This record gives sequence, structure tokens and C-alpha cells, in this order.
Amino acid sequence: MCDGPGYLPRGWKPKAGASTWSGQLQWCSTCKGHKAPRAHHCRRCRRCVMKMDHHCSWINNCVGHFNQGNFVVFLTSAVAGCSLATITLTKSIYFGLYRPWFLRHGTGKEPQVILTAWTLIAALFALGLAFGVVIAVGILLLGQLRGIVRNQTGVEDWVREKADYRHKSKGTKFTWPYDLGVLRNIGQVLTWSCWPAGNGVTWEVADGTDQYTLTREQIEQKAEKRERTMEYKITTACSGAWFPLTHGVPVCCNTPCTDEPRIALGVGDLVRVTRWKEHWMYGEKVQEQQEHKERVRGWLPRHCAVQRDMKKME
Repeated sequence: MCDGPGYLPRGWKPKAGASTWSGQLQWCSTCKGHKAPRAHHCRRCRRCVMKMDHHCSWINNCVGHFNQGNFVVFLTSAVAGCSLATITLTKSIYFGLYRPWFLRHGTGKEPQVILTAWTLIAALFALGLAFGVVIAVGILLLGQLRGIVRNQTGVEDWVREKADYRHKSKGTKFTWPYDLGVLRNIGQVLTWSCWPAGNGVTWEVADGTDQYTLTREQIEQKAEKRERTMEYKITTACSGAWFPLTHGVPVCCNTPCTDEPRIALGVGDLVRVTRWKEHWMYGEKVQEQQEHKERVRGWLPRHCAVQRDMKKME
């Protein structure tokens, strides 16, 4: 867990002589380098992470290629330990509450648990915490196991969903390049040492695919995304708050359920928008000398901007 998920060096590119990668890898403007297949840039770690699944606040790190196996063991241990605590506390509370009955009618072999008001409150509180961990962490564990069985990360779930939709509309089928079968998929992550197979850059792929099948699909998706992009001009300043009370109750009550940032914008700023919700939209602030500045992207209240008429501008 302490070793990290595996980061690509800043400015990374394939080794010399690998001529087939040209035009088939994504570029990271923050790290100033190419992204290896399955790598994704984490805005919190500020690095490109090998086979990134998600950024976990509990371990203050990303879950990726080199630590996913350890992360699954950690989740399994938490669920197993809290399951044992739930059972133990439940039985302790039961025998404590029914102790008078067992003293009169029991066999004498029942555990003798003496509960005071404070120990009962503490036991109930601990039981709630333990059971909550079993449910919450258990759901996360099931999600991790599902991804391992399919050889697909949390980030790739979204990429594959869009890929399946794109190819279905074209009458074709997208083949997931990393699905090698259940047992081989599991063997790539879950080993006795928790050390994964592969180096995090090159991957064993399914028949009919190659190392760049996924990256080509991602490049095509981003090209279509740019075609859908619309430019908006800010008419009402927004502070970048998660719950902007000054913008009304509907905006506050319908804030996007995502950890993506909210951006502060002033009147007259321009934003290129790629996603829309009823009360919010997601876009990137237009900046001069874009190549020398960090990209500013995030959510903003939808009523703060108006769409620009590109035909009149031309």
C-alpha cells in the first residue's frame, strides 16, 4: 500500500524504436508527456497513474496497477474484522439484555454479560459503526472484485460504456482488449504476494486487439467530444462553491454527485462546455496562451452563462 499505484515519469514516452505508437497515445498537458495504455491523470496526485482505478481519500493515494491487490486485501480484512465485531457485539447485547431470563430459565452454560447503561450505549454505538463498515466497505469490495473479474478499472467503466454506445450506433461491436477470461483476469491482480503481473505499461491483450485498441478509442471519443463542445459567456459571476446559496435553492439541491471541482468565473469569461445537467454544466475556461497555463475545468451553475452565437462571431 505504501509503494503507491505506480506513476509514469513526467514527460514519459515509449522507448526508442517503438514506432507503432505514434498518433495512438494520449497526451497529458500537465505531466508534459504521453499516457501509457490504461494510464490516467489524477488531478489530486498531479501525476499520471498506471491502470488508475480511483483516488481513495482513506489511503490518501490512488488505487492503481501496483497496489490494487493490496487494496483488495485491505478491504477484505476490514469487512471480515467488522463482520466478526458485528456478530460478537450482537450476541453480547443479546445475552446482556436477557441475562435475568437466562439466570432463571437457562442451563447455566450461557455467557454472563453484565451491561450498565453506559456500556449498553457504547456497545450499540460500536455495533452501528461495525455494521456500517461491513455495508459500505463491502459494497466497495464487491465493486473491486467485479472490476478484477472483468479486467476493467473504475475509470475504464465509463470509457467502455461510451465505446459500446458509439459502436452500437455504428452497427459494430467494441471488443474489450484486456478481458482474457475470468481466471486469467483474476491472476493478473490477486497473487500470493499481491504483486501484479506486468509492468503497468504493456499488457497482455485478447485476440483481435492490440496494445493501442483502447487508446485509439479514447482519442476518437475525445474528438467527438470536441465536436459537441459549445462556447458560453459568463453573465453572472460564480464563486466556485459546491453549494452556492446565492444562486438559488434548485442549484444547491441539485449539485452534481461527483468530486470534480467547481470553478470560479467572472463576468465576461468564456467557457467551453462539454456536459450539461438541468442546473449545472461542466466546461473548461478559455485562457490566453493555453499551452503555458494549467487547464481550469469544472462545474458551474448553468444560469450563470449564455451560449455564444458562433455564426455571428464568424
